Amino acid sequence: MDLLQYLRILQVIFGVGLVIFVHELGHFLAARRCGVRVEVFSLGFGPKLLAWKRGDTTYQVALVPLGGYVKMAGEEVEGEARPPKDDELGSKSVSQRFLIFAGGVIMNAIFALVVFPLILLAGVPFEEPTIGDVLPGGAAWEAGLQPGTRVHSVDGRRTRTFDQVASAVMLSNADVIDLELQLPGETELQTVPVEARYDEQIGVRRLGIAPALKMDNGGLVLTIAPDSAAAEAGLRTGDVLVDVAGGIPELELARRVRRVQLSGAPLQLTVENDGTRREVVITPREVEGEVRLLGVAPVRRRVSHLRADALITDLDLQVGDLVLAIDGQPFWGEDLLTDLLNSVGSPLVLNVARGDQRLELSTDSALERTDVLALSRNVVLEQEQDTSIVVVTSGSAAEQAGLRSGDEFQSVAGAATETFEQIQDGAKSAIEEEQSVAIAVRRVAPGEEPQHLQFDVLAAPTIHHDHGIAFSLSTYIYQEKNPVRAMQVGMVFCWDFMADAWRTLRGIASQDVSGKNVGGIITIGVVAHNFASSGWAKFFFFLCVLSMNLAFLNVLPIPLLDGGHLFFLLIEKLKGSPVSERVMGYSQLVGLVLILSLFVYVMTNDIQRFLLR
Repeated sequence: MDLLQYLRILQVIFGVGLVIFVHELGHFLAARRCGVRVEVFSLGFGPKLLAWKRGDTTYQVALVPLGGYVKMAGEEVEGEARPPKDDELGSKSVSQRFLIFAGGVIMNAIFALVVFPLILLAGVPFEEPTIGDVLPGGAAWEAGLQPGTRVHSVDGRRTRTFDQVASAVMLSNADVIDLELQLPGETELQTVPVEARYDEQIGVRRLGIAPALKMDNGGLVLTIAPDSAAAEAGLRTGDVLVDVAGGIPELELARRVRRVQLSGAPLQLTVENDGTRREVVITPREVEGEVRLLGVAPVRRRVSHLRADALITDLDLQVGDLVLAIDGQPFWGEDLLTDLLNSVGSPLVLNVARGDQRLELSTDSALERTDVLALSRNVVLEQEQDTSIVVVTSGSAAEQAGLRSGDEFQSVAGAATETFEQIQDGAKSAIEEEQSVAIAVRRVAPGEEPQHLQFDVLAAPTIHHDHGIAFSLSTYIYQEKNPVRAMQVGMVFCWDFMADAWRTLRGIASQDVSGKNVGGIITIGVVAHNFASSGWAKFFFFLCVLSMNLAFLNVLPIPLLDGGHLFFLLIEKLKGSPVSERVMGYSQLVGLVLILSLFVYVMTNDIQRFLLR
């Protein structure tokens, strides 16, 4: 880890510590304002690393930087009950104690309301709310949204960043979401209703879009990994990719590059910097993965989604069809576009299974390249669930052992297999023990009798070809030069983040949002580090977000948190006396269990998200 990374970590520690300091400072100032003696002001928990005393208060920095606390005189009464002293918490009125316990939340809100306008006046870099890649089969794909479309609002909520588009969709409780869009090359806005889908894998609604890539005079701006093959070839972050040799010229430049990267072949690029063009060849480095695999994948031949066009209508292709062959050649779903390109210049013939029927679908006229590209964009294929036929990965252990794409697994390690999941389960134990896996397959070649073959396959680590290049995302500087307007927009940001926190909690309760999206201190650290890498303005923007989320969390009526104290003070105000010590004791026990459970839950999410991936 270089010096810059250490500085980023120190920046994160400073930022998170600042937000905690602001929160505890609110309690401290409110207590002093109400005449309560503060015994300890601590940043962090556990053993103290640094401490000094000034007046009646000990100020300290503790070992565990996961919060902090203010210990007030009379907050914890020891020994026999006695009347509180004038400078102790118990001697103060309900309204004074309410102010003291609300002080942290108030200061967190003030911090955001003050800092937001300041950084907006300076200018904050944001990812543009513009659509880049569109996920085939996703909600945006079905609605026909095109790359380059700018999203101005979601259900009437203004979107200034790409993250706001994603969060507005994720937290919407509507089945159909109205998007206000500016289409590429147009100035007028139009509203398009889109049916966002719930993604079971990540547990939220989403459109199925990625942020737009950064362009410069028609080329793509590159991000180069340090000490990578691309860096060794002389590329630097900020270089503009103009062209790539090979591939399919009609495809977008980024897709052409990605296809070459996936093949593991060298990248032959034309790049530009400061008006000078040059040719660069990047020979990828082979990186051995940590996971050992056989190197087989499920076949993807079933049509899951279609977007109607003239060619699909001509073919009469339907959702649910199983594509068996293209122009007489068996099809296993590896690369639909490549297989379709082989049909250019002649009518297309598809052999499909539709229920119990076997059909031959064909076009009336010969295919053009534009027809093939359109067809590949308008057809989405998914994995078959009821077959043990596999696709063999090039260069894998399975291929080296003699297996081929289209082989139908009959058994794995002696256990019969009828689905791909059974193949995985049957091979799991042998792979973990680094033993060969006994595999029986049925192989059918066109015009030949079926063969029943036996193989022993020793799983091997996957090989990843790393070129060391990526594409920069399209960003812009959002700035409000008018201080009043900056204050207004800052207040909007504050309100939006509080509302998003509430919608997230509500979504988890209604199961519209999966709880696995909640993160803890590791998530905060990782996100903070990413924001820190984008400059101080973006980092302080994140700290404002964190401050508002801390305020929201602490206002929840959970015993032991500030919100729990505020809740009991409201009860005391209404009934004219404090709740009983028994009720308080049991509620604090319940609160402790809830907090510990939540801590364990979010830490488990963090570990699965960042340490076990």
